[in-house]
Amino acid sequence: MLPSNNLTEINYGWVDQPNTRGTYDIIKSSFLTIFLCTWSALHLNVPAPYESYWQRWARKLRWALLTLLGPEFVVAFAAGQRSAAKRLAREFAQQGYGPPRWTLRHNLYANMGGFVLHPPDSKPFPIYGSHLVFLIKEGYLSLPKITAEEIKDKSKANGLAKLVTCLQALWFVVQCLGRVAQDLPVSILELLTVTYAWCTFAIYAQWGYKPLDVEVPTVLEMKTSIAEVLVKAGPAAAKPYERTPLDFIWDGRHSWTLNVQPFFHFRVDPRKRPIPRILNDTFPWLDLARDAILCVFVLLFFAGIHILGWNLSFPTYVERTLWRIASVALLGTTAALCLWEFLKGIRRAWRRLSINNEKVTIRNIYYASLMQPDKFDSGLPIYDEEYESQLVSWPQLMFMIPLTVLYILARLYTMAEALAALRALPKGSFREVDWSTFLPHF
Repeated sequence: MLPSNNLTEINYGWVDQPNTRGTYDIIKSSFLTIFLCTWSALHLNVPAPYESYWQRWARKLRWALLTLLGPEFVVAFAAGQRSAAKRLAREFAQQGYGPPRWTLRHNLYANMGGFVLHPPDSKPFPIYGSHLVFLIKEGYLSLPKITAEEIKDKSKANGLAKLVTCLQALWFVVQCLGRVAQDLPVSILELLTVTYAWCTFAIYAQWGYKPLDVEVPTVLEMKTSIAEVLVKAGPAAAKPYERTPLDFIWDGRHSWTLNVQPFFHFRVDPRKRPIPRILNDTFPWLDLARDAILCVFVLLFFAGIHILGWNLSFPTYVERTLWRIASVALLGTTAALCLWEFLKGIRRAWRRLSINNEKVTIRNIYYASLMQPDKFDSGLPIYDEEYESQLVSWPQLMFMIPLTVLYILARLYTMAEALAALRALPKGSFREVDWSTFLPHF
């Protein structure tokens, strides 16, 4: 917990500068950091070729608002994309392709829609990295000659731009730690900003090699027709596709757009098929235990930061009580959702073992949950169609909806209170940190 502030020395209303730190200074530094954390840190997938500048800008604005409301969700999406890139690296390694010819940057670029396939009998459409592995393995394509530096050059932000965002977030956190070290009050808005900074560090750790705002993909011309590819693939390719004709290889798993929105009869965009862009909202799939544990730690720590404001100064006793309730609600709902996903993973692994007549042991559940069929003689199927079709159902939604509503209410309150509390701050909130006390002196 952060130390309790002296409630008897309160400045009410707006406090001017320049002789001291004013209300404007608190708002300016906090808002600047939040903006960088919610806008500059976003690495969205390649847009559809026909989309206008305003359509692309509107999509990024929607994701920025999502990051503002729930930055930990973007952390989970980013972690899922990095995990997918690492799985793809193993697939390419099995074909004899690895660094420096094929790197993690290539895999992230491939899974974000960086490669567009143009067969003779179909309009161009984006492909996933697993599609590319299949096409190379079957001899339809050769390994793209694009280098990691060429992919990096497509990014609209270089390492310096990303460094600026991280340094601003880090400096803000250091300032707050300095205030705590000198027993100076930390405002609720500043504490809330620290949560965004924490998530930004996690996002950049996952998206560090993903290009930013790529607009023009790499087109791969294929001489073989899609019809011929499907015929040679056999019965596995006979099922009608949902996204692209190569869904039988990998369909991108479930996403909010294509699985949840249709369930509620919401409009689904994009409507064109084959789908013109790789969706940004594919549900994360963390198949390595260390990745899953690290992601859960980041999410729980994000929620736990709000608990640190337990004893901070609030304008009224009611607001302090509501903050405490909201903080516990955020931590509780986050923990419940993580536990729910963990139990779903165990159930999915259990089903795979059962339908393949494999023994249900802790070891087998572990490898089945990691999607490693090579550990079993039966070669566990990676895709359990019957189970996957039930992932969006009313029984699950009856559990998820109350948690989601509780989370949103708690989140909205913390954001509103961060602004409302500025009307009455302890006098110490307007004192600057004396950095000279941290320097060695004689």
